[in-house]
Amino acid sequence: MKRDWSIFRITVLLYAIVVLLPLNYYFAKDSFSSMQNDAETMQKLVYINGAIQRLTTVKDGEQLAQDMVAIEDALKTIDHDFLQLPANQKYIRLFRADEAYNSVLTAWIDYKRTGTQTPEHLQAAEKCWHEVNSFSNLSKEMVSYKNESILDKLYLSLIFSMIAVLSLVVFVRLYIKIQIEKHAIHDHITGLYNKKYYNEVLQKSKVLSIRQENPMSLLVLSFEHYEQLHKKMDHKSFNSFLQEFSRQFREFFRQSDTICRVEDNVFVAVMPDINSEHVQKLAERLEKRLELHKFEIRSSVEVRIGTATYGKENDLSLLEEAIEVMKRDPLIRLGDAS
Repeated sequence: MKRDWSIFRITVLLYAIVVLLPLNYYFAKDSFSSMQNDAETMQKLVYINGAIQRLTTVKDGEQLAQDMVAIEDALKTIDHDFLQLPANQKYIRLFRADEAYNSVLTAWIDYKRTGTQTPEHLQAAEKCWHEVNSFSNLSKEMVSYKNESILDKLYLSLIFSMIAVLSLVVFVRLYIKIQIEKHAIHDHITGLYNKKYYNEVLQKSKVLSIRQENPMSLLVLSFEHYEQLHKKMDHKSFNSFLQEFSRQFREFFRQSDTICRVEDNVFVAVMPDINSEHVQKLAERLEKRLELHKFEIRSSVEVRIGTATYGKENDLSLLEEAIEVMKRDPLIRLGDAS
């Protein structure tokens, strides 16, 4: 079975819209993954701050050792889960957080070297607390800046996705419109058959005319100075006139005849079982009908009518032959001539 590529393409575009929406999560996931340890890091820093102050008052050697081990574990956790996290590296370099952390480690090492309950010990504890407090403030600023950057990235991702989805929707609508126009057989203004359908009907009518040995004729009507006429009238009035004219033109013929608008200013009736003599009489009757009809237009409109009958000896196509005849015939004036 032959695949309908138009349907396949439109299906792919619709799937693309559905797939594009979850990409927001993918773009934001990497950014939000760097936030997972921020809260724990701040908690560790608060603990270290309080623990260092408490060390200056602890006299129990075993408790002192436990607290120091806990502080060192907290520092290692901060280093591993915060400073060494790949997603944090650009922020670490921007705020020089690694330098501030090294100052904390240096102050902590100096503190451990001093003896307990000595002036040097208290001074080292105060310096260590000061370095931890400075690092805490720097980390808060870094986390705040990182959160703003992540939100900006998320907003940009959302905007990009919205623009992409809207662009795809517009493209899908345009593609559908093009496909509808491509496969349509009616003129969207007049409701008559279009040129695509005219070509198909004409070929079939020729084949039937040869097979059944019956005549087949065309009647062609063309507007003179179509572009100037279009410019004189507003869009709505001009379309109303075309619709009224098309209705009169269509109702004049039989149901077995095919009435088409093959160009903006050219209307054609494909008439099977009509010979050249009969089609000439129809053209005269149509001319009188159009002249008598009161079209709702303020200025006169000029048209020409031509006819042609299919024959194997014709050098020109039926439409070209009818146009040649039409050029030789007099103009027909519709509407108010004044």
